[in-house]
Amino acid sequence: MAQPSQNAEHVLQPHRRILELDSLRALAAINLLLFHFTHVYSVKFGYTSPLGFEWPYGAYGVELFFILSGFVNSMSLLRRGKPVDFVAARLIRILPIFLMVIVANVWIMSFAPLDQIGITTAQFAANLTLLPRIFGQECLDPVMWTLQVEMMFYFTLVALYRSGGLRRYFLGWGPLLVLSYFVCPALDAAEATAAGSWWFSIATAVRRLMLLDFVPLFAMGFLLYMIKTKTGRMWQNVLGIALAAFVFHSIDHGKHNPAATALILGLVTACAYGKVPLLRFRPLLFVSTISYALYLCHNNLGCVLIHRLDHSGYPPVVCFGLAVVFAFCLATLVTTRIEGPITTWLRTRWERYRRGEETSAAVATQ
Repeated sequence: MAQPSQNAEHVLQPHRRILELDSLRALAAINLLLFHFTHVYSVKFGYTSPLGFEWPYGAYGVELFFILSGFVNSMSLLRRGKPVDFVAARLIRILPIFLMVIVANVWIMSFAPLDQIGITTAQFAANLTLLPRIFGQECLDPVMWTLQVEMMFYFTLVALYRSGGLRRYFLGWGPLLVLSYFVCPALDAAEATAAGSWWFSIATAVRRLMLLDFVPLFAMGFLLYMIKTKTGRMWQNVLGIALAAFVFHSIDHGKHNPAATALILGLVTACAYGKVPLLRFRPLLFVSTISYALYLCHNNLGCVLIHRLDHSGYPPVVCFGLAVVFAFCLATLVTTRIEGPITTWLRTRWERYRRGEETSAAVATQ
C-alpha cells in the first residue's frame, strides 16, 4: 500500500485559517459543558429535583474533537515541517494553564460534592505529567482524560513524521489500525480474569500509549486533510477513512452510532472546504478562542457551584444556568488575563531562541 508522493508538495503549502473548523471546536466544547452539567451531574451527584432536560451526547463531542484534531494538527505539523516547533507550540499552549488548573483542583475538590473523592500524592504527581492513566492513576478532573489522549497523539504524529509514516501514510497508519482492531477487543475480553495482573497492566499502559482506542478517529482526520490537500489518490483516501471507521465501530462496543460518525465526517469535510458559512457566526468564533480554558475550568468548579446553589434552595434550572454563565465568564477571564499573556510571552522567547539557533547554525556552516 505504498503511497504515491507526486502531490506531497501540496501538504506544505500554507492555507488560510478555516473559520468553520474553529467553530467546530467551539461546538465540541459547548457539547461537553452541556453533557457534564446535565447528564453527568445528574448521574454522579443528582439534582435535588429533576432538571427537566438532559444532554447525553458527550461521546459525540469527543468523537468530533478527535477527528478534528487529526485534521488540524496534521495540517499544523506538515505546514511547519519542523516537529520541534510543532511540539513546542502545543506545549506552550497547553502546559502553563493546565498546571495552574491542576493545582487549583486540589482546593476545588475540598468542597462538596467532590470532597468524598480524595486525592493521593501519587495521583497528584501523576496528573502533573498530563498522563496520569499511563501510571495507573485517575485524572483529578475526569474531563482531562481527553487531554491525555491529545498529548499522546502529538507525539504519535511526530513519530510518524520522523519515521516517514506521514509520507507513506498508509504504511504509517495501517499497522496502528490493525493493532487497534485486534488488541483492544482482546484486552477487553481478558479484563474480567486478568485485571490486576502484571502483564495486563503493562499491556493496558502500552494500549494507552499507542492510542489504540482512538487511532481510527485521528486517522480519519488525517486522511480528510490528505483529501483537502489533494495528496495521494482520492479513492485510496476515502477507502482508508471507511476502513478506519470500520475499525472504530468494531472496538467501541456500540457506544457510537455509525450514522453519527458519517455525519461528523461530512460536517468536518464541508467545513474544511468552507461550505458552511453559517458557522462563521461571531459568537461561535469567540467561544473557539476560549474553548481550551472552558474545557479545563468548567467541570469540577461547575459541579461545586451547582451543588452549592442546588442545596441552597435554587431551582435546578437556575443552578444549571448560573453554572453555564459562570463557566463562560471564567474561561473568558482566564484566556484574556492569564493564558493569552503567558502564551504570547513564551512564544516570543521560543521564536527568539529558534532564530538564535538558526543564526548559529548558519555561521557554523560558513
